[in-house]
Amino acid sequence: MQENLFSITKYLWSHKKATINQISEDLNLDKSTVSRYIRKLKQLGIVITEGSLKPGSHGGRKTNVYSFNYDIFQVLGLEIEQNGIEGVITNFNGDIIDKFAIHQKINKSNLTELIINIVEDKKNFNLYAIGISLPGIIDPIKGKIVFSQALGIENYLLVKELSNKISLPILIDNDSNIGAAYYNSKLKNTARNILYIYTSIPYELKDLVGVGIGIIIDNHLYHGSNNCSGEYEFKFNLVKDKKYETDYFNFLKNFDEEEVFEAVKSFLDNLSEKIGLLGSILDPDTIIYDGNIRFLPELALSYLLEETRKKIFMKDKRKIKFLKESKDESVNAVGAAINFITKTFEEERYLKKFFKKLQTV
Repeated sequence: MQENLFSITKYLWSHKKATINQISEDLNLDKSTVSRYIRKLKQLGIVITEGSLKPGSHGGRKTNVYSFNYDIFQVLGLEIEQNGIEGVITNFNGDIIDKFAIHQKINKSNLTELIINIVEDKKNFNLYAIGISLPGIIDPIKGKIVFSQALGIENYLLVKELSNKISLPILIDNDSNIGAAYYNSKLKNTARNILYIYTSIPYELKDLVGVGIGIIIDNHLYHGSNNCSGEYEFKFNLVKDKKYETDYFNFLKNFDEEEVFEAVKSFLDNLSEKIGLLGSILDPDTIIYDGNIRFLPELALSYLLEETRKKIFMKDKRKIKFLKESKDESVNAVGAAINFITKTFEEERYLKKFFKKLQTV
């Protein structure tokens, strides 16, 4: 009985809407069985009646169309970087309901407290869970930051620490994996092999830039043999001249675009050379630059993409698209929320928690 209930729930979440006949045929269940579970799901608020189809030419009753209620709960998605936190609250379709940002240097001393404060600040939302994107080597199963050079954290059981103060389910994962998975979903009709570069500029420009790489092969996220796929040492500062050693956002605000470009040009040359080499070896169909590097001036970002293209071996023999994230697109924050939502409907243990939450509301 539970298996049928879960199957119908997952079907409606992934298909958005369907009739009893469609569900019955696709899941190989009797119409009466589907109808019975649809009634139960409507009582729980998971399913709503979307509308109805007109009778056919031979008459008969109208056919109801049912859809998943994506607004039943909200999910908090957080993108943690060296220089701050970007957050969103989404519905169960990943649509943004609320968006916010905190510009502050993040490390072990303040990370947990900041997340707890955010949850408290957003308590008026009907939050179901929290998804978190983090730089470094992350163990999602243990909820552990294994090593994050960007945050200066090692062997830290973040989920356990948060769970002492927060009653919501929490899922953490590596930022480059979350970003790569986000674009794999978004571009799945046009891209199969993706090299996703998540570039995190530190809050203080005297610190080294963090670079993480997500790899999609044949539309599947590649984690590697040791869960370290994409971990790549990149020891460069954004700027060399000490006169620019302020925090990142003041640097962008206090100098004009031409001067910012000249100040970061050496960094862009180094980054494009490294990614050009990786792109030559992996031979993706799409290379995407993401992270807070997106706040650099347009001429700097255009230069980065063009230089990367030039440094691909046999570039004229390959068809590779070069993309950069929009300044307004909250890829990793939304991706962190979607990561939890997807887990909810892919793994039975998460779906059980979902129904348990419904029955206690």
